[in-house]
Amino acid sequence: MYSFLLTPRRGLAGRLPAIHLLVLAALGCVVQEGAPREGGGPDSPAAQLVNRSIAFHDPEGAWGSRAIEMVWFGTGSDGGERVSVDLGFGSDESDFSLSGRYAGSSIEYEVSGEDWAATVDGDGSPDEETLARMRLDREDGVFWRSYYGFLAGLPMKIADPGTRLVPEVAETTFEGRDVHAVRVTYDPEVGGDTWYFYFDADTAELVGCRFYHDESANDGEYITFDGLVEGGGLRLPRYREWYTNAGDRFLGSDQIRSVTVR
Repeated sequence: MYSFLLTPRRGLAGRLPAIHLLVLAALGCVVQEGAPREGGGPDSPAAQLVNRSIAFHDPEGAWGSRAIEMVWFGTGSDGGERVSVDLGFGSDESDFSLSGRYAGSSIEYEVSGEDWAATVDGDGSPDEETLARMRLDREDGVFWRSYYGFLAGLPMKIADPGTRLVPEVAETTFEGRDVHAVRVTYDPEVGGDTWYFYFDADTAELVGCRFYHDESANDGEYITFDGLVEGGGLRLPRYREWYTNAGDRFLGSDQIRSVTVR
């Protein structure tokens, strides 16, 4: 454990997902026996679709039950490197590690339960400016576990506690392809945004998602997924590109270069 340690964690901020400002909800275990619902049940069309997608991406139930490692690389809107890190997820998602480069600095970061520690450019006691620049001041220091736990864990994270899944499935298009879509909101203590998840109409592969802070204002962003990276039975979306809902402005991209299940 690195020398800069804060404890205890006092609570979590709400969801504000964005390429540069993303606060995600608390981590929970995968619930594959029945997806969450809002006014429906585990046999609703939306719940069945989510469970089909989880079966496609994680047929052996590795997420949230086995240790997982991956290499993550991201660029900004100009194509320059934004992040290049090795990620480690514990078997129950309470343990998490990150090492590599972010925002031009080297970082070593660990979370175990509510305790966390980080070293930035060799400094085990980073000052407040560094903490803010590296986003270590968010969620009492465990922001990165929430961030990557949600993004890397889709679609399995759709089944987390606190998720409100509208029971109906919509047939629509996303980035020029026919898809099935589900609408998701969250319990107030988890987050306040509205999400849409888009699945291939035949295979239930997750092909994209969209979120709004205020849907009537058409704010927020959407993420396109392309390709799969496979390892240990997992089949995760490999490439992600981020755009604004208003104006389709490109924000950046992410890539999972490899995944290993222990």
